[in-house]
Amino acid sequence: MRRLAVVREAVIWALVLSALYLACATASSASTRAAGTGGGTFFVLANALFVGRFAGIFASFIAPTPPLSCQIVAGIFLRNVPWINTRVGVATRDASGIVRTVALGLILTRAGLALDAGDARRRIKDVGSLALVPSTMEMVTSAGMGIGVLGIPTATAFALGFLLCGISLAVVVPPAVRLKREGKGSTVCDLILCASSFDGIYCVVGFGICAGVVGGGGGASSAWRVPAQLAGGLFAGLAASRAISLSGIVTAPERASSASSDSAIIMSIVMLALFAAKELGMNGGGALACIVFCVSLGSEWKSQGLENALKETSMFMNVLWNEFTAPLLFVIIGMSLDLTALDGAVAGKAIAIIFVGGIARALGVLLATQRIPSMNWSERAFLTMAWTPKATIQAALASVVLDQAKDVDEESDGQKLLQTALLCILITAPLGAWCIEYFAPRLLRPDDEMPVVVVEVLKSKEERKV
Repeated sequence: MRRLAVVREAVIWALVLSALYLACATASSASTRAAGTGGGTFFVLANALFVGRFAGIFASFIAPTPPLSCQIVAGIFLRNVPWINTRVGVATRDASGIVRTVALGLILTRAGLALDAGDARRRIKDVGSLALVPSTMEMVTSAGMGIGVLGIPTATAFALGFLLCGISLAVVVPPAVRLKREGKGSTVCDLILCASSFDGIYCVVGFGICAGVVGGGGGASSAWRVPAQLAGGLFAGLAASRAISLSGIVTAPERASSASSDSAIIMSIVMLALFAAKELGMNGGGALACIVFCVSLGSEWKSQGLENALKETSMFMNVLWNEFTAPLLFVIIGMSLDLTALDGAVAGKAIAIIFVGGIARALGVLLATQRIPSMNWSERAFLTMAWTPKATIQAALASVVLDQAKDVDEESDGQKLLQTALLCILITAPLGAWCIEYFAPRLLRPDDEMPVVVVEVLKSKEERKV
């Protein structure tokens, strides 16, 4: 059955790719024909999507290897095999930048809509500690090693730290949902699902602010960008959410739900914020505005009893991510790595940064969870593994510093960040996925085996909060 499904999908995608290619190749516009011919922008992106889809299918045969690992390897293959790279070509910087921005928008939107603000407020201490303490420890450690080992400027080093410390929701969330559904370690899984969104938000906004400082020349002259992006992003996100709700163009109590319409409107606003922020050099503020907008809109839907609209819109976004955006993004990021220009010394230093930063992160998890009464040592050990995989944020942001480079030195620093991010994905994503799959049944307790004492402590805490 699986082989038949693979063949069926191969035929479908081959037909779609052929039809789109012929549409471009026979167009009356010379620029459109050029985009559809070998090495043209459309030709490269269409082939990247086609290869990414089948790399994801191949990954299902070697589960629990995440599809994104195979998709990145496929992108590296397309870029570096001589006979193939001359016929497929490489996506232009502008085209790959648009793909990454769209992917970042989807990442932020999915994280914002999935974040339960009410649950987060009730568990703010546990969620905040798990989201912030490990990431901050890894960020500071990686930034310090970036300065001392890679020899990059301070602002760029902190951009590297934030780039490396964001965990991958694409790798962590699906097994957590499955384990919770199976009745195994539900308390731990609930904490993972809530804290992972906060972790991603913290890292994306932090990276955006640091990258904005780097793009502004760094130093004290760019310090004003930090409070400006925080205040501007918060205000813009709240204002956009309020305006959209009052306008009545999204689902409301008096208006029927439409997941496709709501998704199109939300994504249009998110893309407008991200591209405007990119033009202004305020990437962190744009990311914060998108998050605040989506969290605020989701909370308003819940308060109005429109949970179904929120669920359907989130599901639509997930399909868009899984079927189109993720395969294209990870192949494109793999195609950005030129093995002939790979610096072995930088690669060794990058692996050292990833390893030491991972140790700091693991210690941060143990520190953040030491006062959670519902967790024993085995569950805390599992959390250190679940907090390991990196992929989505790194793929979406890896080339930002390189894209905005203005001179040779900044381009060299951008290449170091890109190379480190790719190695981080290739090492931690499959390793984390394998560890989660192997150790979950061995370290997590079934829900019906939770000690009575722990249950009573949790109940008393909830009653005090109420």
